[in-house]
Amino acid sequence: MSGGTNIGGLWLAPKGRPHRAVDRTASSAYKLICALTAAAHGEPVPATDEDGPLLDLYQIDFRKLPLAPAVRQLMRNIILSAAPYDRSARATSIGDDTFGAMRQVHLNLPRYLPALTKQRPAAGRAALYHAYAHAYKQESCGLGGIGTGYVEYTAGDLHAYAWGGNRFRIVYDYYNARLYFAPLRYASWNLAGGQLQLVERPEPGSSHPNPFFWIVGIK
Repeated sequence: MSGGTNIGGLWLAPKGRPHRAVDRTASSAYKLICALTAAAHGEPVPATDEDGPLLDLYQIDFRKLPLAPAVRQLMRNIILSAAPYDRSARATSIGDDTFGAMRQVHLNLPRYLPALTKQRPAAGRAALYHAYAHAYKQESCGLGGIGTGYVEYTAGDLHAYAWGGNRFRIVYDYYNARLYFAPLRYASWNLAGGQLQLVERPEPGSSHPNPFFWIVGIK
């Protein structure tokens, strides 16, 4: 491929040309997961059956995050916005594939992230998020605006990237201002022989990685 840019395993189409798929999707996916895994540091938040996470949860320092600038800027916008951040076509949209859209309340099922039920009631900025999600995302999974402390964002763009597209997800913990990134829409993976194999809903105690990375130091 000529004229494009490879950032963190993602091929970005050159400016002024239409975005199109390329024939390196498998290679790009493998390289991206390898880059994210290599960027993870320190001891993970250990798995626990009681409050989660159900699988060890690793951190990635934002400064070393191998993602495209647009995705990194979206993370900054969510963390730094004074009001609930949502780029949905309509506030009431559920599952909107628009880049930066708040898709819905994230139910944290399976519990790959820590449970937040003990965090209530929300106050300050968290209260704004809680009220927004309850008011505008009420049909999330048909559960009537249930509040979990987590909201889910579309973090990819089918038209901009050769691989990944809107499988990229950001989940934001508005109680504790913590942000998590899932590159495969909550699937885990197995890396063997230079190939990437998806693992849907990995079981607790399995050797598969947590579908999420905790992104720290966003500023």
